[in-house]
Amino acid sequence: MNRIIDTTLDPRITTTEDTVEVSAADSNFSMIRQDYATNTIVKTVATSKNTTIDPITGTATIKRGSLTIMIPHYAELSGLKTSTSQLFDQLMIHLTDNGIKSPTVIISQDEYMKRRHLTNRKEAKKQEKADLKILAPLSFSWEETREGKLESFGFINLADSGKVERNGDIVFTFGSTFFNKAKTFSTMPYPEQLQRLNGKRNPYSYAFLRKISEHKHMNSGKENEDIISVQTLLDAAETMPTYEEVKRTDRAFSRRIMEPFERDMDAIADTLTWEYCHRKGVTLTDSELNDMDFQMFRTLLVHTEWKDYPDQTRRLERKAQRTKSVKQKTGGKEQQRHPRKRKNGAGEN
Repeated sequence: MNRIIDTTLDPRITTTEDTVEVSAADSNFSMIRQDYATNTIVKTVATSKNTTIDPITGTATIKRGSLTIMIPHYAELSGLKTSTSQLFDQLMIHLTDNGIKSPTVIISQDEYMKRRHLTNRKEAKKQEKADLKILAPLSFSWEETREGKLESFGFINLADSGKVERNGDIVFTFGSTFFNKAKTFSTMPYPEQLQRLNGKRNPYSYAFLRKISEHKHMNSGKENEDIISVQTLLDAAETMPTYEEVKRTDRAFSRRIMEPFERDMDAIADTLTWEYCHRKGVTLTDSELNDMDFQMFRTLLVHTEWKDYPDQTRRLERKAQRTKSVKQKTGGKEQQRHPRKRKNGAGEN
């Protein structure tokens, strides 16, 4: 019988599409291969609600949406944290940079620390090792609907091997099945501030900025590319207390949800600014802002303005040209097919 993790006892529990060229002027961004599975993994944290541990094998099974993550010997490890996601992102950025030509990625400790804004080499190496022990044995499965057909994937091993060298360099070889699958992933602009966020000080900021980035990429060129719902962001932050949890306890909606939401949205100010809005980006009146309660808060949208975002013009032009070519080949009528859908995918609002 599987054991449910008790957060009071487990101290680890805390909170192919066109690419986009990134020029020297876009130094605040990298490019990263991503899809539903990887985007879900990096926003997942083990909690008592989503995780069971087999008492015999010690393997943790973590579920989120259609994604299932399995991590052997979980009780011996430090647990999924923001730093784990940040390391996974660095590995995927390197895989993207090498053109998916080799499954082996090498990250020097100097680069790891520079991206993360870390200064203590000993502590950085300790963190690298702890997070790599989570990622190296991790396997996962998921389902998604493509062109009206439900497809299942997994279990897929993330890595064939992974280690931290004596000098602190990270050597990671992606599993062959995952490596081949990654060749089909869409390439998305990745804000470098994601690497600098402190998961202890701002436990929800990483999930917020990651979700907003995915949403903008999925909806580039559309009216809603810079508008996302508050509820979508709350859902992205897995350790954020839910409405139901707060309602049946102290009912401190402002202190436990609204204030942390605003604090951790403000923490991503290096990348973007934000404000509450209604549909179509209509701003709130001063009266609405002053009188906002939780019931209103949870129905609102968020409008974002990026301080610096890679130009999407060429990508959107190529996309439009492909659509035009399809129409020409089908005599002016688009092929009859279901639009691609993803369960819990990026771009919802």
